[in-house]
Amino acid sequence: MNTPGGNTNSAAEHTCALILAMCRNLPNRHNDLMKGKWSRINGIELEGKTIGIVGLGRIGMIVAHRMQAFGMKTVGYDPFVSANVAAERGVEFMQLEDMWPICDFLTIHVPLLTSTKHMINRKVLENCKQGVRIVNCARGGIIDEEALLESLNNGKVACAALDVFEKEPPASDSALIQHPNLIATPHLGASTAEAQIRVAREIAEQFLALRDSKSSFGCLNAPLLRDVCGDPSKARLAQNLGKLLFILNPKAETISIHADNKTFVPYAVMLGYINAKGISANFVNIKKVAADHSLSYEYSKSSADITVESGDVSLSGKANGNSGLLTAVNNTSVEIALPGDGVESIEKIVEQVYSYL
Repeated sequence: MNTPGGNTNSAAEHTCALILAMCRNLPNRHNDLMKGKWSRINGIELEGKTIGIVGLGRIGMIVAHRMQAFGMKTVGYDPFVSANVAAERGVEFMQLEDMWPICDFLTIHVPLLTSTKHMINRKVLENCKQGVRIVNCARGGIIDEEALLESLNNGKVACAALDVFEKEPPASDSALIQHPNLIATPHLGASTAEAQIRVAREIAEQFLALRDSKSSFGCLNAPLLRDVCGDPSKARLAQNLGKLLFILNPKAETISIHADNKTFVPYAVMLGYINAKGISANFVNIKKVAADHSLSYEYSKSSADITVESGDVSLSGKANGNSGLLTAVNNTSVEIALPGDGVESIEKIVEQVYSYL
């Protein structure tokens, strides 16, 4: 069973705790006192500093909100979040290469994927601001630990705080763990009493729903969209229509969906819409996440094409190999290729679509 969101707040709070600890290097000051040293060494304040948030999902957005309370300027990047959505939460959207040189703090909130492994590497660190402070409470491997150690040694990175490591547990005698300007914790992001209670409650509720045949929400082996439909291109088309609908109508409460399959198309459309809204979700939990954000759908059976409608926006499309094809905008026939496999941004075709509205 999967319990998305159970530890979100705990992970965000742990991130904030490490940020604060770095400002005054609290572990070293505590160790000094234990050795009888009265080391009143100056630290820094958070107010007026800039924090860059890599990954603007649920955890990243909570961290942004908490740090804004300290008077920090929050900037961030996420490939699935628009600049408008980020701005609504007080975060200035930036491309990564623009963000590195201006940030006093960096915090990482992305999954470990092929594309994110060693995302924070030697080249990135060289482009960062002198004296940057870095936190990783996401996954080990996103930061190149050898490059981080070099940057700690030469002062490019003033301090780093890691809750996760490439190898867990890390060797206690490693140069990185022993570095005086590293704060290390043993993967404690989800380790709070409250998080464990939430996880236990969610699992219990999921089992009851499964027993009563009400929902398979949370089941890791629940049929995913592509397994159900046997047609990856249609899956991709439905998600892209949802993403495009959000860009054109970001305040939809109900989406009308006309398609030939009630099992998976509505969930794919809502997943695309919710993800474009900057909310983390997947095919397993989209039903609950959409309900939590007051998003519903109405379904009616139609042809093999998919049509989504909300407010004064209507979009139709059909599967077309790797890249879906937008076939109608507000009942006007068009032929606009949609992105395939997320390689291209859906925002690139928005100007074309606007001309038909």
